[in-house]
Amino acid sequence: MLRKKGRHIVLITAFLFLVMQTLIFASIPKDTDTETINVLVKNGTSTYSIANLLKDEGMIYSSNLFLFIALLSNSKLKAGEYNLSKNMSTIDILRKLEHGERNIYVLKIVEGFNIFNVADMMEQAGIMKRDQFIMLAKNREYLKRLGIEGDSLEGYLMPDTYYYSKEIDIERFIEKIVQRTFKLFEKQDIKNIMNAKGFDVYKTLTLASMIEKEAKLKEEKPLISAVFHNRLNKVMTLDCDPTIIYGTGSFQSPITRSDIVTYTPYNTYTFKGLPKGPICNPDKHSILAALYPAPVDYLYFVSRNDGTHVFSKDMKTHNHFVTMYHRSKNSKKQ
Repeated sequence: MLRKKGRHIVLITAFLFLVMQTLIFASIPKDTDTETINVLVKNGTSTYSIANLLKDEGMIYSSNLFLFIALLSNSKLKAGEYNLSKNMSTIDILRKLEHGERNIYVLKIVEGFNIFNVADMMEQAGIMKRDQFIMLAKNREYLKRLGIEGDSLEGYLMPDTYYYSKEIDIERFIEKIVQRTFKLFEKQDIKNIMNAKGFDVYKTLTLASMIEKEAKLKEEKPLISAVFHNRLNKVMTLDCDPTIIYGTGSFQSPITRSDIVTYTPYNTYTFKGLPKGPICNPDKHSILAALYPAPVDYLYFVSRNDGTHVFSKDMKTHNHFVTMYHRSKNSKKQ
């Protein structure tokens, strides 16, 4: 009996010794190299596959050792992109994956940004290359899958701050942003007012994008919307300068006389009605303003050069204010 008990003690001691030695070995870094390597663990990757991935990348001594420590600690590893180095031990790496200390990328879409601005932000944030985003934003099959009837993502990228981790497919990430826009149009009162005005989502976003580019103040958005609605009802040209700029693609250059008279599908000086599609990504306030214009009969507005506008009902009054504020603007330059 004593001999059997002694044998158990020996076995337990040997097992504990083995575990301690394994833990010590797992706490020793594989190398002193501090160079950072990005390791991407996709969603649904098994612990076994993660262990092999780390071994292939030269981050750990043994995949079996990694699996043993993971099993011993009952670790739940999280997907993501991780910055790892060879001077990290197996235990350090395991702990980092268990805590989900992955790389998070921040994308800020500002109201009024167009897809080219968003593409720049995508690249600056390290999410994807500018040209890759532009190609995806104009991919017909992708747009169709998202339920977008236009020829790009323009207008459908709801302004906000978004957080991205690379275990998520980039197309799925962008889809979630687009869904934020569509969700606004699911409300029954929004559907009712669109039906009453003969608008759909695409037309609403198109008008909202024009309001977004013209208005500097949230309070003026319903007034600017009213001007556009009144001109549409009177079958007048909308004469929206930002649509000219979008049509030429010269976002950093001032509008020329030639630009004003040159036809593009976006130049609202050259035809009556809305442009071909949205010219930027409007925020919620601009979208609501497009559907709920102020109850006024203004047909014109001009900038006071301070972020606000003066509104007029007739051309004579409008021209008076145009002269006044253009003269004021020119005098400030001198």
